[in-house]
Amino acid sequence: MLENIILEDGQLDHKILEELYTEGLELSRLVVEYFQVNKKENLQHLGSERMGNYTLECNRMTTGIMQVVSWCLMQKGLSSGEISSEQAGERESRLSDAKLFSKPIGCATDDFPTEFIDYSKRIRNLFEKIVRIDRVLYENENSTKNPVHDLMEQIKNTSDI
Repeated sequence: MLENIILEDGQLDHKILEELYTEGLELSRLVVEYFQVNKKENLQHLGSERMGNYTLECNRMTTGIMQVVSWCLMQKGLSSGEISSEQAGERESRLSDAKLFSKPIGCATDDFPTEFIDYSKRIRNLFEKIVRIDRVLYENENSTKNPVHDLMEQIKNTSDI
């Protein structure tokens, strides 16, 4: 399904890229606004361990949204011809931590602010979408190899020793 959003030239469909970029910018704006408005919100009821999890998720959210917007900007640069596909595919040009949201928040979130949880979910979903697209764009060439043949080749090479 994700393969259908890749154009013949190997680039991400411009419409999809613009949607991802717009969503990332909007989430960035909303999260910054949320943190500014609620910075004095009293979360003492969370206790120190849960407050630590809340703070960690705040950091993940801001890091994730920055990486999403940066990734989209890199793809826009590729689309406009400002950078090459080789540059866009380099590890430094891609998501620096694809597993950023691989773990849940780490505690019960029942009394976390509802808006905070909503933004966390939205950023997590957008980030995971970008991770999947990034894999299709830059790691798909490896998936065309037959893993059984690769394994057989490794066994053959090992048995030749």
